[in-house]
Amino acid sequence: MNFSVCVDAVYYGHDFYESVQEIAENGISNIEFWTWWDKDLKRLLELKEKYHLNIVAFCTKFYSLVNPDEREDYLNAFAQTVEVARQLGCRQIITKPGDSTRESFEVQYQNMLETLRAALKIAERNDITILLEPVNSTLEAPNTFLDNSALGFRIVDELNSEHCKLLYDIYHMQIDEGDILRRVSGNIAKIGHFHAAGITDRHELEDGEINYPYLFDQIEKLGYKRYTGLEYFPIEAPIKGLRAVICQK
Repeated sequence: MNFSVCVDAVYYGHDFYESVQEIAENGISNIEFWTWWDKDLKRLLELKEKYHLNIVAFCTKFYSLVNPDEREDYLNAFAQTVEVARQLGCRQIITKPGDSTRESFEVQYQNMLETLRAALKIAERNDITILLEPVNSTLEAPNTFLDNSALGFRIVDELNSEHCKLLYDIYHMQIDEGDILRRVSGNIAKIGHFHAAGITDRHELEDGEINYPYLFDQIEKLGYKRYTGLEYFPIEAPIKGLRAVICQK
């Protein structure tokens, strides 16, 4: 399994640049993060070049995909994010759906497709992959429009572009739907990225109800060759948990 470290999560509350340095000096070269607009991009690029880091993914700004009133803002922000991705040598951009509106499901669904089709034109020109992420509505995002993988896979199918994949967050999807392996087995080609955290408290992978070594082994047997982002909030020193997963895999 190819792992990346979500710096904003695993090192939450720590200095971002010192955290990246610690990760790199422990032999870990793949990183991701949530937000780029609060980062010193010049300093990040210097660290990338110094340590030969691979920036796997980060988010675009959090405008709604289902609210047409935010479409222009979303697309402008997405274009900005693509430019930052080009600067950093990143090929994947994470996007979240936003909260449901008062419109019907079908209206919101078509709004999302229209916004994503417009974003895909930008992504395809720049060889960028959009990672659409469902999140759980049980704990973190009670009003989200997209809280299940079936709808996510349906959207990916309908858009029918190699530049749009699902980000399957094992933590979020275990909370809201479970049956992880069966759900991903028939859809592995539609998944561009995984996220992983312990269930249910979002700590280290071994802290919870998921047998991650077995799950990762089965996912690899399905032919998955992309990345799995470690996106959790550790109890122990961050590097300890990372070594346990990455350095001893």
